[in-house]
Amino acid sequence: MAVRIVQVCGLWFWVAFIFFGVVVLHQSQTLLPSSISIPNTSSTSTKNSEAPSRTIGLTTRQRMTRSETSWRSSVNLRHEMAKAHPQNPKIPFFPAQEMSDFGKYPYTLWDFFPATYTCPHDIQRVGRLGDGGKWVCGMSLYEARAPPTISHSSSNPATIIYSFGVNDESTFEAEMLSRIPSAQIYAFDYSVTRFGPQLSPSYSARAHFKQVGLGQNDELNKSPQFFTLNTLMKMNKHDYIDILKIDIEGSEYTALDTFMDWCEQENGGVMPVGQVMIELHLVDDKNVNFDVFTKWWERLEKFGLRPTWLEINLLAVTLGKGKTDPRCVEYVFVNARDEKSVLLQE
Repeated sequence: MAVRIVQVCGLWFWVAFIFFGVVVLHQSQTLLPSSISIPNTSSTSTKNSEAPSRTIGLTTRQRMTRSETSWRSSVNLRHEMAKAHPQNPKIPFFPAQEMSDFGKYPYTLWDFFPATYTCPHDIQRVGRLGDGGKWVCGMSLYEARAPPTISHSSSNPATIIYSFGVNDESTFEAEMLSRIPSAQIYAFDYSVTRFGPQLSPSYSARAHFKQVGLGQNDELNKSPQFFTLNTLMKMNKHDYIDILKIDIEGSEYTALDTFMDWCEQENGGVMPVGQVMIELHLVDDKNVNFDVFTKWWERLEKFGLRPTWLEINLLAVTLGKGKTDPRCVEYVFVNARDEKSVLLQE
């Protein structure tokens, strides 16, 4: 009797096992998308030459087009938010100073100008962590550029980097030179006489420093002297800057206004800069208010500059006594209208 029971149980086990296998096979065929096909390996070699090539993912220009759409949407939202404020265009930089204000004004100046344009390539931080380091869009593309030949042919140009505001901190410049063989850095700072100690003398052939300031006008009678950006480009025989870094403690507004005047009047309305990394400072409320800042920012946008990254400098908050506002922010702009840009590469 025991043997009979074991035989019956064994039979039912195999029946159940076979039934389970049939169910699993049926379900797997049902879940597979109808569009998936299994290639015939025997004929693959003969059909490879006939199969059309497919582009995987978006091209650089397609990614930039999508970013442009996102940026335009943020511009519309900016205008709507500004119109809704009762004091527009004289909106305070930081309108919510008490919790009771938060419900009406849940934003600061910086929220009107978000970085909504995505860098079409990798974006990497260069230089030390904290104040002094910068974010670079497409860093790997600059690294891949071969150093210029002796003849300096246009097919193999140098990567021209202008750096305004060195102080005694040159980790950004040092890392850019170490990672980009084609880099030539032109640095300017009226307050110091040389690069910071972080930059090795071994880079002296590609690192050029001048103790002058970036200004609204050429001031030759000052000591140290001040020059406009277009004048410095002319002095260095440059008609294009790949990367422009600016940290000049509040003078950036008038300096770039003058440069934009030159671009409009003498350079065909084109800004000859690939990307800009700049620290914006709110240190002169009498001359730079919400209306002035907005018009200045939107003038940059008309030249094709698109904000692709921002980093709030919290040292401006933590170093102050008592409650202070975040008045210093680092931005990275990509020139979306620049046909010479390295960033257009795939």
